[in-house]
Amino acid sequence: MTDVLHLRNYSDAPIFTIKTVVHETGIAPATLRAWERRYGCLSPSRSEGGYRLYSERDIALLRWLKRQMDAGVSISRAVALLELRHAADDGKGYDDRAASAAAPRAAEGARATHIITDELLSVLLAFDEAAAEALLSEAFALHGVDIVAEDIIAPVLVEIGERWHRGEASVVQEHFATAFLRRRLTVLFQAYDRPANGPLAVTGSAPSEWHDVGILLVSIALRRQGWRVVYLGQNVPAERFAEQIRSLRPAVVCLSATTPASVTALAQVYEAVTAMALDQPRLFFGGRAFNMHPDLAHQFPLARVASSSRELLAHLSDEF
Repeated sequence: MTDVLHLRNYSDAPIFTIKTVVHETGIAPATLRAWERRYGCLSPSRSEGGYRLYSERDIALLRWLKRQMDAGVSISRAVALLELRHAADDGKGYDDRAASAAAPRAAEGARATHIITDELLSVLLAFDEAAAEALLSEAFALHGVDIVAEDIIAPVLVEIGERWHRGEASVVQEHFATAFLRRRLTVLFQAYDRPANGPLAVTGSAPSEWHDVGILLVSIALRRQGWRVVYLGQNVPAERFAEQIRSLRPAVVCLSATTPASVTALAQVYEAVTAMALDQPRLFFGGRAFNMHPDLAHQFPLARVASSSRELLAHLSDEF
């Protein structure tokens, strides 16, 4: 197995404190500072208060260095490999097969996303929070935020929801798993900078809809792409919604629904927004209800329905 570092897949915006970096990488603060001083592998920015600020790219680089050390590579050799990567990088990422003579292969035991997904599902159903934390930390150490969100967290949410609907998981198990993932995603969402410029998106759950983890994934994806995001959370009220949209003047409004009843509740929002004569935003709907019953989209001919945050971003890249 190779260990590929695609730095261009990560944002270089300095938004994370050292506390967040330590939590996400497992590297002690003293070690981080030592690596910065001795090897110059990182150059964190400084906040107005003088605190170190790191980027998503810095975190990816640190995770890569840690994986080399876990595989038995010294930090000096790992940094040397990193310098080779910088020298040879053609924008396609660094594949350490090119440097196999310099160090043993790292991440030999790295596991595929579907294996982590299966284990995360199992430990959440068993109410094992510590094991779930460990698995998510492993996932973020091995993969970018978009991969963890779309290929690990999203499938776990879908499967837990399906098991609950089939009577194979209790409502208590579903609530525990959802609450755990919501906490992690909320921290991640808040960790990203709120850009002063750029298009504005308003996101939230449909009226009467209390499941919001899916729309949190969408909100994170948008913020990672530089969108200003106003996240409204669960059960967005339909009353005076259009009035608030006129005030905010967003480019897009994204709402999710997991049940047919929640889809029905979207009708009032849809009618109010599509009736706006000026500054009408693009409407995007999504969620389990639309994925399970695609025909529901026919009720909203002026709205786009996206099955995932990736599909939503693909639509937006064509329009903005």
